[in-house]
Formats: sequence, structure tokens, C-alpha cells
Amino acid sequence: MADDNKPHCPCARCRIRSIMGPLMMITVGAIFLLSEYTHYGIDQLWPLFLIVPGIIMLVQSLASREGHIGS
Repeated sequence: MADDNKPHCPCARCRIRSIMGPLMMITVGAIFLLSEYTHYGIDQLWPLFLIVPGIIMLVQSLASREGHIGS
């Protein structure tokens, strides 16, 4: 059960970090979809599992911490 009393951090860095899971799920779905309908297979598309989180982490590190709520 989620703690509803815990304040959510409004800073850009935390908002970007919260999209890591959904983007990885979209990446997995896109890879399977591409492997089904194109001649590319998972063996050729596996670098996307490293590229997508890398891009997210890069953007997160460049994002502002203004308004960050944390310990």
C-alpha cells in the first residue's frame, strides 16, 4: 500500500526518473513487435536495452534539482 502522506517531489530529475519503468516496458514491447514484423531479431535489437536507460539517465543527470524534496 502506498504511503499517501509522503510528499511527491516536483523536481524535474525525479519526474524523469519515474518514467524509467514505463519506457523500458515500451522498449520491450517495441523490440518484440519489430522482431515479429521485420527481419530484425532480438539478437540485433538487444542494445536498445542499454541505450534507452542510458538516455534516460543522461537526461536525468542534466535535469534541474530545483524544488527537490528528499533526505
